[in-house]
Amino acid sequence: MKSQLVATLEDFRNILGMCPQCEEIFRLTDIQISYRAKPRRTWLDELEEVDDRLQRAEDRFDEKEGEIRDLAVKRGRRRLPALLRKVDPIFSSRGFFPQDAKPLFDPVDFVIFDGMNRKGLVSRIVLFDGPAGDSARDKIQRSLERTIRGGNYEWQTVHIQKDGTLGGKRRP
Repeated sequence: MKSQLVATLEDFRNILGMCPQCEEIFRLTDIQISYRAKPRRTWLDELEEVDDRLQRAEDRFDEKEGEIRDLAVKRGRRRLPALLRKVDPIFSSRGFFPQDAKPLFDPVDFVIFDGMNRKGLVSRIVLFDGPAGDSARDKIQRSLERTIRGGNYEWQTVHIQKDGTLGGKRRP
């Protein structure tokens, strides 16, 4: 059973009017009443104000977070050549060009695209890792070696569109 208030509000929906300025027809329930004096504040006004403040703070935080991430990426890129110079003797003594080494760190320390920066063509890809140091890392290194020696690997090219969907040709 409907309450008296609900029934009255439903009846208001059936009362129509016409705007004297634009001559559009409207329902009584659609009217937004304006006051000459400022209306008294309600708890909803305060809640909306707090929500707006929180939204502005969240927007500022998101903007700041983006700036901090960009700065971290730039700092990391600036530090990488210095780190590569530190490990240069490790790569150079084995005949690798340091800029061909890309840090991966897990499951191996580096992937070396031999010839990429010196010759502009990759002649081989080397998984470069230091001594295991623990049984879990040793197990991974042995499993990678077995996988490669057994030929259990493949090359796939996947084209990812700007909207994140997969498209274009794929080669197995």
